[in-house]
Amino acid sequence: MDKESILKALAAVKYPPYDKDIVSFGMVKEVRIDGQTVAVGIFTGASAEKNALIEKAAARAIMAAFPNSRPQVVMLGEDPAKKNAAIPNAETLKNVKYKIAVASGKGGVGKSTVAANLARALAKIYSAEGVAKVGLMDCYIHGPSATIIFGKTPAPTTDGEKIFPPVSGGIKTISMGMLVDDSQPLIWRGPMITSAIKQFASDVEWGELEFMVLDLPPGTGDAVISVSQIIPLSGAIIVTTANKLAEKTATRGAKLFGKTNVPVLGVVENMAYLKMPDGSKMKIFGEGDAHACAGELQSQVLAQIPIDPSLQGENPSAEILAEFDLLAQKIIGALKK
Repeated sequence: MDKESILKALAAVKYPPYDKDIVSFGMVKEVRIDGQTVAVGIFTGASAEKNALIEKAAARAIMAAFPNSRPQVVMLGEDPAKKNAAIPNAETLKNVKYKIAVASGKGGVGKSTVAANLARALAKIYSAEGVAKVGLMDCYIHGPSATIIFGKTPAPTTDGEKIFPPVSGGIKTISMGMLVDDSQPLIWRGPMITSAIKQFASDVEWGELEFMVLDLPPGTGDAVISVSQIIPLSGAIIVTTANKLAEKTATRGAKLFGKTNVPVLGVVENMAYLKMPDGSKMKIFGEGDAHACAGELQSQVLAQIPIDPSLQGENPSAEILAEFDLLAQKIIGALKK
């Protein structure tokens, strides 16, 4: 009887209503064996009723595999990983009410277009004529996208101490693409990336904002870790597409936020379908995997964005804008709960 055999036994315990076990979900946080006593710590974040069912099922699973064992299953009230998470300074971006990260473990899912169009939708709600109340921080240092999506924007200005971000469509935006020529590759290591993000957060004069959208690069590299450790995020949105590879990679990347005390507000399925001339929807990449991602993260699917070439430009179609308006309202509702 060892830790691996105990985990194998616990893999028989499903987390309802999903057909997936508590080990695969990463809910088994502790396994200690002392003679015939098996102490197991499980964290689900679920209701007391569901926890009671899982506690009994886990004890039964251990007894079934090792009849002479004495299982001691404890349902933890907090994820132990969160105790060791770095706590961002509350003063960072203190004049920004909500700070939302748009992330994905997978590249090529359209994360930057989601971030930019979400910022546009929020600006319609919060920014008045001449008063920008929404910010977009492009944290993809190696491959900035904001300048491509928004088109030509004025360069940032400075007074020698602070950087003043340009404003376009009610959105204050900063991107490495505004500071470095597009033809110059950025060959930067981790400390330089962290320094750039610190500068975006501390040296840019953002003013008072209702929302800031942070467009993160794919994966869980230096930029993503730096943002979660430097900026006190209000939540994260995970972008994926409707296929198994994207779902698995996005889910794996999203678990970083669980380790840094950042709530995952939901999943956005991008390129969910192509609308045909007869009004039907062709689901080119399949369907259902975004819901699997949301289920594993114990979250929800916030939007299913169709394939639309206008998303890549400065003037998205009315249909696409309506999708992002609804997404913005859902995010606002989730944050105010």
